[in-house]
Amino acid sequence: MNQLEAKVLHYRTSGQIILCEFETFGSEVTAVILDSPGELAYLKEGNSLNILFKETEVIIATGEIGQLSLNNRFSGRITSMEKGEIFTSLSIDFGTGITSVITTKSVNRLGLAVGTEVTALVKANEIAIGRRD
Repeated sequence: MNQLEAKVLHYRTSGQIILCEFETFGSEVTAVILDSPGELAYLKEGNSLNILFKETEVIIATGEIGQLSLNNRFSGRITSMEKGEIFTSLSIDFGTGITSVITTKSVNRLGLAVGTEVTALVKANEIAIGRRD
């Protein structure tokens, strides 16, 4: 599980849906949370909290991406790879580290290697938030 410290920039609600904007290591992150703001007392503008997302939810892109509806983008460099027969785990540094697990077929097709510049993408509905202890 990827876990990053983030600062709450702002949020807005519509019923039980919360759209949150965060800043983490120079990147802006959007999360869609299905909960009541009253249940998340730590969700206050300016507060630090953790954002979490699975390694398997991190999409990897190279080169020019173009226009996408996906907002959460972390530009960095692959610092290590654990290549398996079916899946490969990539460590990506963008000021801090995150991990992506993608198919080895995709790694080969994209020509990924340690040192490759990539953009890691995560859908807003795949991000969870948690209290910082």
